[in-house]
Amino acid sequence: MYNAFVFYRFKPEKLEEAKNIWEQGVLGKIKAQPGFIRVQFYSKENGQAIALGSWETQEHAQAFMRTGVFADIKDSFGECLLEAPNPEEFKLDYFIEK
Repeated sequence: MYNAFVFYRFKPEKLEEAKNIWEQGVLGKIKAQPGFIRVQFYSKENGQAIALGSWETQEHAQAFMRTGVFADIKDSFGECLLEAPNPEEFKLDYFIEK
């Protein structure tokens, strides 16, 4: 499994608006992507947020980033952002469930 993270810094007063934009811009499109496993979105009241997408391979994650969805959503955030989103990729080394 391969994980791609996007770190966001939104204006705290725009956080709910930004979450709605993310939901409308990502959720419908990501589910149909080859290699998609799951996506999670975490946020704090101070405007920090992290999106975590899990993919079968690094190639699947990178292919999704090339679809334009990331660029489209970044532009959609407009005045919600304090700084540009920062995407990073990680390989899962350990995972445990009960």
